[in-house]
Amino acid sequence: MTEQKPTHGHSHASEQVAEQQRQAAAFPGAGAPASVRMRRRPSFHIADLGTLFVSALLAIVVWLIAINQENPLIVQQFDTPIPLTVVGLGEGLELVQDLSGETVILELRAPRSSWNTMRASDFRAVLDLTGLGVGEHNVSVRVTRRDPQVTVLEVHRPEYTVTIDRRAEKEVPVQVEIMDSAAFGYDWQSPIYTPMTVTVRGPASQVEQVVRARAEVFLRGAKSQVERTLPLVPVDAQNRPVERVEVAAPGKVQVVVPVEQWPGRKEVAVRVKLTGSPAPGYRLSAVRAEPSTVVLQGDPDLLAQVPGFVETEPLDLTGATADVRKRVSLLLPEGVTSFDGDFVMATAGISPIVGGLTVSEPLIVRGLGPGLIAEPALSEVDVILSGPIPLLESMNEDDVFAILDLTGLVPGTHIVEPVIVVPNGIERNAVIPETVEVTIKAQNAESGAGAPQIPNVEATATSAIASPTPASVQPSPAATPTP
Repeated sequence: MTEQKPTHGHSHASEQVAEQQRQAAAFPGAGAPASVRMRRRPSFHIADLGTLFVSALLAIVVWLIAINQENPLIVQQFDTPIPLTVVGLGEGLELVQDLSGETVILELRAPRSSWNTMRASDFRAVLDLTGLGVGEHNVSVRVTRRDPQVTVLEVHRPEYTVTIDRRAEKEVPVQVEIMDSAAFGYDWQSPIYTPMTVTVRGPASQVEQVVRARAEVFLRGAKSQVERTLPLVPVDAQNRPVERVEVAAPGKVQVVVPVEQWPGRKEVAVRVKLTGSPAPGYRLSAVRAEPSTVVLQGDPDLLAQVPGFVETEPLDLTGATADVRKRVSLLLPEGVTSFDGDFVMATAGISPIVGGLTVSEPLIVRGLGPGLIAEPALSEVDVILSGPIPLLESMNEDDVFAILDLTGLVPGTHIVEPVIVVPNGIERNAVIPETVEVTIKAQNAESGAGAPQIPNVEATATSAIASPTPASVQPSPAATPTP
């Protein structure tokens, strides 16, 4: 059999196939068509991934630096305290401590733009007592904020120790204490008050300490009965206020303290006696005495005969064009002396005429209690008025009233300031005397009906009635008080 040798062309093709197989083994896919090789995913080395990561990190750092330069983060303390809010206290329970005024201070981190618009209302500091019962507990403060860019770094006083107790109430007596004294020559009597007992409520441990509800009355040199409506304060056996305990509504007491004058002493008003008339074109505008009242001393029977005033020696106003001021003596009854001295400083105000009038007005009693009668020491007072002359000329005797308001006064002797009712446009300059002594007694079969009274005086005197002026109320440029 004859051996056949491969031809040269055939051997060259075989070598090309072998070379392609070696390349395919060394580089997979190298022998694939070009379209297939283009669709294959590129391969990356680990060094390439590290380069990408470093690039991204550098980009983020550069961005943060740029942002921080424009709107930097600021760490500091917020200068406004945040009120503490207590929530979750169970029904029928009370806090022994008073946390209503507690606040916390916050240490914050925030962008500058947030600091520029930050308000205390953007934060809420909460002490949550949900689920806590009677006893002592340590509770942390929870702070919430409105702006998510704000970070709370620290809360100054982050925790509170609170004591929870059950709510209780009980009835205690009311105690009224007089803290000072009446005027010289006067004594105060036992106070009359209502209610006599009140209900207090609060934490049981605090309510147990309360023994009474206390009110303090200051007389401040009173010369007649004192009437007050005062708040009540729960106190313990040592008269110390008990905190966290409140008095049930209305929480107040109405107090009346009678004030009486000493025997052998009597306080009376000073009435300055005037004589003469100011110069033409001037009028008397005011009269006052310093002091305006004096305390007389002497035999009680003699003092009982003294009316509620004493006069001075005459103060001469003849030709006066300015205020007249002079030390004048008191005209005291025989056997009676003044504890304040026998002289007073009298002043008469003299003003250019605008329109003036001095009238004597009878005293009218109003507000006297049922079954009582009043005996004023004076039957009338002098009233100095001023105003437009046409309005003064149109007045009649029913346009001005001098009222003694005795509302709420009990039997005894009282010093009352007259209330003068005048028409619109008329000014009351002075009243002589400034006060009137009134004796109030219980009415009996032998006593009279008391002093006259008048209803609705304010409505009667709201305007001047144009009618002929009676002789007793004639205006005068230089009018003087009627003796």
